[in-house]
Amino acid sequence: MKRTILFAVSCILMNWVSAQEKNEIIGTTQLNEYDYYASVATLEKVKEKDAGVLRKLATGYDKTGDYAKAEACYASISKRTDRIPNDHLEYARILMKNQKYAEAEAQLKIYSGLNPKDSEMDRFNLLNESLEKFSTQGVAIKVQNSPINTEQEDFGPAIHNGKLYFTSSRKKNEAVNRTWLGNRLSFLDLYRADINPSDNNITNLQPIKNKKVNNRYHEGPVAFSPDGKQAFITRNNYAEKAIDGTRHFSLFVSNLEGETWSEPTPIIFNSNDYSVGHGTFSPDGKTLFFASDMPGGKGGVDIYRSRWQDGNWSVPENMASINTSGDEMFPFFHESGIFFFSSDGYAGYGGLDVFVGQYKDDEVKQTRNVGAPFNSSGDDFSVWMNKDAVTGMFSSNRAGGKGNDDLYTFSMDKPFTFARAIKITAKDEKGNKLAGVQIILKDHLGKELATLSTNENAEAVYETSETGSFNLDGSKKDYFESKAQVKITDESPELLAADLVLEKDPGFMLLVKVSDKKSNALLDSVKVILVNNMTGKEEVFYTDKDGMIKRPIYDKKLNDRVSYNIRMEKTGYLPRGTTYNKELTAPGVYDISKDLSLAIEKMEVGTDLAKAIDLKPIYFDLAKYDIRPDAAVELDKIVAIMNEFPTMVVELGSHTDCRGTAGKNLELSQKRADASANYIKARIKDPYRIAGKGYGETKILNGCTCEGPKKQPKYTESQHSVNRRTEFLVVKI
Repeated sequence: MKRTILFAVSCILMNWVSAQEKNEIIGTTQLNEYDYYASVATLEKVKEKDAGVLRKLATGYDKTGDYAKAEACYASISKRTDRIPNDHLEYARILMKNQKYAEAEAQLKIYSGLNPKDSEMDRFNLLNESLEKFSTQGVAIKVQNSPINTEQEDFGPAIHNGKLYFTSSRKKNEAVNRTWLGNRLSFLDLYRADINPSDNNITNLQPIKNKKVNNRYHEGPVAFSPDGKQAFITRNNYAEKAIDGTRHFSLFVSNLEGETWSEPTPIIFNSNDYSVGHGTFSPDGKTLFFASDMPGGKGGVDIYRSRWQDGNWSVPENMASINTSGDEMFPFFHESGIFFFSSDGYAGYGGLDVFVGQYKDDEVKQTRNVGAPFNSSGDDFSVWMNKDAVTGMFSSNRAGGKGNDDLYTFSMDKPFTFARAIKITAKDEKGNKLAGVQIILKDHLGKELATLSTNENAEAVYETSETGSFNLDGSKKDYFESKAQVKITDESPELLAADLVLEKDPGFMLLVKVSDKKSNALLDSVKVILVNNMTGKEEVFYTDKDGMIKRPIYDKKLNDRVSYNIRMEKTGYLPRGTTYNKELTAPGVYDISKDLSLAIEKMEVGTDLAKAIDLKPIYFDLAKYDIRPDAAVELDKIVAIMNEFPTMVVELGSHTDCRGTAGKNLELSQKRADASANYIKARIKDPYRIAGKGYGETKILNGCTCEGPKKQPKYTESQHSVNRRTEFLVVKI
């Protein structure tokens, strides 16, 4: 009933039709005047009930707590041709109050289909699964009905200076006991009692005996400023009514001196045309949060905030990140930064549910349903928490209480935390789940944070309140290591999923280790293109921080052969390719570097490209300088490099052995150098970047000279071949 009492809005408009039955006219008027019991009795007499009458009846049943009859009304409306989309939404809300969550989910889906633009319905997706999650969030909560409750309304707890303050409609010892038409109960007043925080023992219970505070109509709940000098009371606006006759609620402030309350004065943003109430403060007292149905909100009742500036409260700001098209009310800001509020605009158990979030960076983040048993299918609202952040009180009209709204105490096994959970699932490459996978979790700097192991469901969970990137290294016997990364931001959900895929070790593995040709140091981040010569399949890898790549060899049996073309590329280095052929004579790791050099050479002045990329010799026919096809293949490799490095300048040097005259050799080498350089010039940009120079026999490498005063020994052909060479020296980069 608190929603009606504290935010009495004209929710049903009179629809005057000349032929309308008298009972419908009277019943509608009674409903507009919040006389719900009379309205129900009158509308039940209407013989031919169309969708409009059934809606009004459902509203009346809902307001008087007869949810079974309200459900029956909406069930009937949902089958009518004159129904509207919103009927399915209201039907779902009543079903939730009756704990029929599967049926409620079905009605929400119908509503979503009729209102595809209502993005808020995403909140209700998989309602049943959400309820299960709410109840298993890791905080054990114990709730207990307070012994001070009555059959009337008791709600809105606040503890201040060792005293419990709350709002109640219990009967007072007065000659005239005035009642409110809406629920036939006494008008609300503020009560006070002494409370022992160690055992919640309550004594000396009585209404606040101050006519300035407790007056003719509704008063309460109350909130106290952090310094304890002011009380902010939600109460009827005594001075003025709205145009439609509604006496809305407003926030009033009373100054406190001990137990003396000053005359309450209205807050600046109160209005005769809408309600303002349910105040709470930031720990520093500079921001006031409250609930209101003022125009411009997201719908129903919203939560707003106002800041203390220049001696007054600022223009209210809608807390859009938590408000919905439903009702959000009863905010409570705990000094630890925990922010509570109640809402029916999110997935929940029915009616108002309590939600909690973390107030951070001027916003409420990681909002979630507190879960059962804190929440129920009834209205659960108005939380107050002690300094210990694990005990406190709240209000509820759930079944099993004393009657109407009751006060409940709660205690938790630990405070609410807002750490995100990373749920890691380990699988093999075929999607089969893997238990017993060891996971080392590190931060973005490589600092080890935790070591986890997947359970029988192949899952491991890590909780953290930090944001940033988290690296996961997974390992398991007979599987190759796997890596994954999870990034957490302030906008991340509470649960983040990450998969680790570990490949089964087939027994054969290829090991590629790429090193620097000069220093022999292993190089990381080298791009390795591996082409299977038997299948044509191409794979691309990058060496890890240790300069290695481990790649399993699949679909091979003992004594099978493998053949791969390997190309290695890294910025600042000359690309290099080679071919690896091997027979798999035993299970294990096949280290290519034991059979082939996988060194790459850093690009620098003085580098001989021919040696750096293992260029084959450039052959010419005897005494000729025409470019042969086999020579063209090798020269094309130089073309590719020079096009890859567009500022590179190269000197092409042609050398002969000592046979023949020195003059003839010099002439022949120059012609061959020119021919080779011209071939390259025709195929690169800026052809002046390469020039040919013939050296003849002037730079013999092994002392095989043919002229001289002494008779020279007879040299072998292999010795002469060392001197016959073409060099490609880098002279500028």
